[in-house]
Amino acid sequence: MTDHLTANDIVHMNERCIRAYGGTFTPPENLSDEEVLNKVVEEAAAEQLQKPASKAAFYFHAIITRKAFLDANESTALLASRTFILLNGGSFHKKLKVVAQNEQQIPENAAGNQQIWLRLVAQTSSGALSLENLEEWFSRNTTVPKI
Repeated sequence: MTDHLTANDIVHMNERCIRAYGGTFTPPENLSDEEVLNKVVEEAAAEQLQKPASKAAFYFHAIITRKAFLDANESTALLASRTFILLNGGSFHKKLKVVAQNEQQIPENAAGNQQIWLRLVAQTSSGALSLENLEEWFSRNTTVPKI
């Protein structure tokens, strides 16, 4: 059985990110649109996304692109996707890698774990990476038990 993140989990992650890295947290939940967050949580739990890597990629992509929070959507997406993998008994490879898909490098111009994460965030935020791109990247950079 897969454990999913709740809206409350993600709100707490957003608050933690702002406290750790700076930004503005507007009480009580820093949401720009509560319905957007609820929809993200609902869609992540849906049967269409069966693989944990696909679900993690979905959290990452949806939180960044749908902007449910007033601040720190990117760092919240990173924390949520990583937490989801760990919550379900998985792990990220010690050395993350750039992945080739249809002659595109995911992410582009990145070397080393920190730069790979930063580029994934920036390129997703700019619209350069699709959910499909992220699903491929997460599937090749994580090890998760079969559900």
